[in-house]
Amino acid sequence: MIRIAVVDDDREEVQELCDLLQFTSLELQDPYTIETFYSGSEFLAQYRKQYELLCLDIDMPEKDGMAVAEEIRRRDSKVLIMFITHMAQMAIRGYEVQAVDFVLKPVNKYALLLKMQRIRKSLSQRKEAFFLVPDDGGVRKISSRELYYVEVSGHYLYYHAKSGVYKQKSPLRQIEEELTSLSFRKCNNCYLVNLRHVNAVRKEEVQIGTEWRKISRSRKKAFLEELADYMEGGGR
Repeated sequence: MIRIAVVDDDREEVQELCDLLQFTSLELQDPYTIETFYSGSEFLAQYRKQYELLCLDIDMPEKDGMAVAEEIRRRDSKVLIMFITHMAQMAIRGYEVQAVDFVLKPVNKYALLLKMQRIRKSLSQRKEAFFLVPDDGGVRKISSRELYYVEVSGHYLYYHAKSGVYKQKSPLRQIEEELTSLSFRKCNNCYLVNLRHVNAVRKEEVQIGTEWRKISRSRKKAFLEELADYMEGGGR
């Protein structure tokens, strides 16, 4: 689910963009929630860091999209900003507010689809999950971000994290789907690797943190492609 705000003073163009975003949502099989605003001031008045993507027009009366983006950046360093405008000459200023992309009107739906694919990938790399694992007679909460990899051996999972290694009796399938959505990938049948912590690859091995683990022949092509996609999407 991607939470999107569209800010544009032209109601017809807002509706056209919403329709195109719904098209990309269906194509990517990823649901969006979209809220619309018809002035920058209206949008800023209610902003509470509740969105993951802002689609901003630049040429708006009272407070233009660039001024809105500058104010948002003072409040929120993480939200993604995509300018959607007729004003091609303003593209260079997008760097001032760390805009993720710049789309010229009229918007081409296939160009928007490619941009939303990249945005989805970038957002997925930011996500985080937490797991409760046994630890010295009690439990410890560990973040997916601090996990180097998960190892399966027999009926047990071994969570290799920055803070240590934790053993839990559980099948890998119980957490595999969730971790795969968080940029973990199998390098072989025994290891589910956090791509965030991959430092190097050589021949049939991958370095995760300071440790080297085997890449199986059957998984090598897919694993390297997934790693390349992760890096291209701005991983880390």
